Amino acid sequence: MFWRQPPGRHTLRELIRYDLHGDLTWYRSRFGMSGCVKACAYGFFGWPRKLRVRPPGFRHSIQIRLCTTDYRTYEQVLLKTEYALDLPFSPRFIVDGGANIGMASIYFARKYPKAKIFAIEPDPSNFALLVNNVRPYRGVLPIHAALWNRDGEIRVREPDPATGAYGEWGYVTREGGSGAKVRAVTMRRLMEEMHIPAVDLAKLDIEGAEREVFEDTGWLHGLGCLMIELHDRFRPGCSEVVDTAMEPFECTLGEETTFYVRRTKPSV
Repeated sequence: MFWRQPPGRHTLRELIRYDLHGDLTWYRSRFGMSGCVKACAYGFFGWPRKLRVRPPGFRHSIQIRLCTTDYRTYEQVLLKTEYALDLPFSPRFIVDGGANIGMASIYFARKYPKAKIFAIEPDPSNFALLVNNVRPYRGVLPIHAALWNRDGEIRVREPDPATGAYGEWGYVTREGGSGAKVRAVTMRRLMEEMHIPAVDLAKLDIEGAEREVFEDTGWLHGLGCLMIELHDRFRPGCSEVVDTAMEPFECTLGEETTFYVRRTKPSV
C-alpha cells in the first residue's frame, strides 16, 4: 500500500490537496462527520492521535492512528477481507509476520477461533497499538521482534523514500546503520520457543526481509498456506527467492498478496 503523506501536522492547503486522494472523504464515509472532524483536528493541532472504530459485525472496537495508513490497512484487511481464502484445512498455528497494528491477526482470530496466532511486529509504535487491538482475542500472542535469518538484534527504520513508501506501515529491518534496535529471530527459533510443531498458515508482510527469512526453508515443512506481500521495490530478488522456495505450492495472485496453497497438507 502506498500513501504519500508528509509527516507531522498539516496546513489547510495540505489537507485539501491530500483530500484529492479521498482521505477525508473516506473518514466521513466510514465514521461520519465525527471521524472527519477528528482527522482535521489532528491535521491542524496534532490531537486526537487515535480514533476508535468498530467494523460491522465486530464485538470489539479497534484503534487506528489518524492521518496515517492505518485506516487503509483497516479497510483492506477487515472491510475488504484481503486474506479471505477458502483453505482445505483448518489451521492450528498461524504466524503473522509483520503484524503491524494487528488487523490480519484479528481477521484470523475471528475466522479460526481455535487457532494460536503469533503476531510478530518489530516497530515499537506499531507494536504498542497491536497489543491494544488484539487484547480481546485470547488466541493472539503479540511478539516484539523481527523475523530474520539469524537470532540476535536488528535495526528498524523507515524505507528509502525513493521506493515511494514511507510511514508507520513500511518500516524495514536492516543490519547496522541507524534505527531502533529490536530482537531478530529466525522462524525455526520462533517455532522452538513457542512450541509450534508446524506453521499451518503464515502471513508475511515483512518489507523486503523475504530474502533473509527464506534462506532457510526447513520451516516450510508442514506449511499449508503462505500469504505474502512481496517487496521487490525494497529488495530486488524477493519474488524469485520466494517463488523458488514455494515451488511445490499452487500460486494465486491477489490484489497485493500472493497466495501459496499446498492442497495436500503433509502430516507432521
